[in-house]
Amino acid sequence: MATNPFTRGLNVASDLVPVTPNDGTDLAEPGRAIRCRPDGAAGTLRFSTNTGVVRNTYIDAGETILVAVNRVHATGTTATNLEVLV
Repeated sequence: MATNPFTRGLNVASDLVPVTPNDGTDLAEPGRAIRCRPDGAAGTLRFSTNTGVVRNTYIDAGETILVAVNRVHATGTTATNLEVLV
């Protein structure tokens, strides 16, 4: 399981990293939040949290969801132009 992204405290993110959804691979660095860029398409977001729980939710273009993310699944994700805040 990936490391807890909140061990640094609740300060601002140090980077925005584009996400390519993948069913079998965790993100290189866990995200502190996930964002759908304003030029992206709104849709379903399927992701694994830092505790290993798989969640499905809806994300709008331009929206940021404040949740620790270890993986964004390709199967079940229809939103596009996603980024994680690390």
